[in-house]
Amino acid sequence: MKKFIYSSVVVCLLFFGPTLKAQESVKYVGNIAAQPLWGPTGFNNVAFYYLPDLESYYNVNEKKFIYFEKGRWVFSDTLPEAHKDYDLYSGYKVVINRPQAYLNFAAHKRRYANFLGQKNKQVAIINSTNSKYFVVTGHPQEEKLSHNKE
Repeated sequence: MKKFIYSSVVVCLLFFGPTLKAQESVKYVGNIAAQPLWGPTGFNNVAFYYLPDLESYYNVNEKKFIYFEKGRWVFSDTLPEAHKDYDLYSGYKVVINRPQAYLNFAAHKRRYANFLGQKNKQVAIINSTNSKYFVVTGHPQEEKLSHNKE
């Protein structure tokens, strides 16, 4: 009986193993191509970046900055005028994968206060040599990736 069970397990692993591995790899594809060049490396899927220095957010899929102004949340393609010169490439970004992350602003402000002023602590996607980031529009290696597909 034990031989039958072991044999069954081995057969199942041989038969279903490649399928399970293929599903795993798809799971990790995420939204890398949607992430901005200034985003930090190391994340396959990102909903929002919290920018502690600016007390603002960036919605990756919508490509919108979110900041509080005059008593309401503003959704904009650009940072507010007061932060127009902020260097997104060097500033610290906290990945938050929760819907409507900005609704937890008070908690994020407290929790991530220790990241204020933490410049150049993360590798930006634009500087990554990992080929998974070559799909990001504008990446210096993007053209190389398209040549390899041909």
